Amino acid sequence: MAKEDVTATGTQLLDRAVAILKLLGESGQTGLTMTSIEELMRLKQPTVHRIVTALERHGLVDRERRTKRYRLGLALFAMGATAADGTGLRQLARPALMRLAAATGDPIFLMARSGFNAVCVDRQQGTYMIDSLTGHVGGQIPMGVGPASQAILSFLPETEIDIVLATNEPLFKKYAGLTVRKVKDDIKKIRETGFALDDGELVAGISAIAVPILPPGRDAVASIAINLTSARLTRERIPELVSLLSREVQGIEAQLNPLESSV
Repeated sequence: MAKEDVTATGTQLLDRAVAILKLLGESGQTGLTMTSIEELMRLKQPTVHRIVTALERHGLVDRERRTKRYRLGLALFAMGATAADGTGLRQLARPALMRLAAATGDPIFLMARSGFNAVCVDRQQGTYMIDSLTGHVGGQIPMGVGPASQAILSFLPETEIDIVLATNEPLFKKYAGLTVRKVKDDIKKIRETGFALDDGELVAGISAIAVPILPPGRDAVASIAINLTSARLTRERIPELVSLLSREVQGIEAQLNPLESSV
C-alpha cells in the first residue's frame, strides 16, 4: 500500500472516531448500541467495532454490561475538564457561579463555544433541582438552541452566525420546532437587551436566562445562565436576575481583559 493510501486511511479512521464520539455525546446518558452506531454512521459492522473497541480500550468510551450500550468514558470527561481549566475560564468563573447559586437557589451554568456547539464547562447546583438541555458538565447543545448558546451566538461576526445557523438548522426541528428565523429574531432582541431569555418555550415549565461574557475587543467567549421553573421567573424578577448575572459577568470580563495583551 502506498504511503499516501496509509495516510488517507489513518485520517479517515480518525475522522470516523471523532464522529462516533460526537454521536455518543449527543446521545447523553442513554447511550447507543453498536447496531445503532452502525446505522447512524452508515458504516459496516467491522469498521465500527474496530473503532469503538479502540476507543473503549483508551477509556474514551464505556460499555454498560447489562444493556450493552456505549457512552462517553470518564477519560474523555477528565480531558475535557483539564481543557476547560487550561483556558482559565472555569477557574475564573467558579466563584461567580457559586455566588449566583447561593443568591438565587437555582442551578447556574457556564457555557462556552466549541465549534458549532455550546458546551457546559461548569455548573453549580442550587437548592432547586432542575434538569437542563446539556444535562451535565461536558454536555453539548447546538449553537442557537437555548438562551446560553444564543447569548454567545449573538455576539459573533455575522458571517460566522450565518454559517452556524446553516449548519445547525437540520437539528433545530428536535427543539420544539425551532427555526433559523426564530433564532435570528432572538439574536436581535439579545443585542438590544444584553441578555437571552427562554420563558418555557423549549421545555414546558422550565425557563432560563443568560448573559454573554464579552471581554473588551473580543467576540463572546462564553455565557452564564440560570435555569429555573417558569413559575419562579416572574416578569418582576427578570431585572433582578439580569442585574445579578451582569454584575458577575462584568467581574469576569475585567479579569479576562489583561490576558488579551498576552495572547
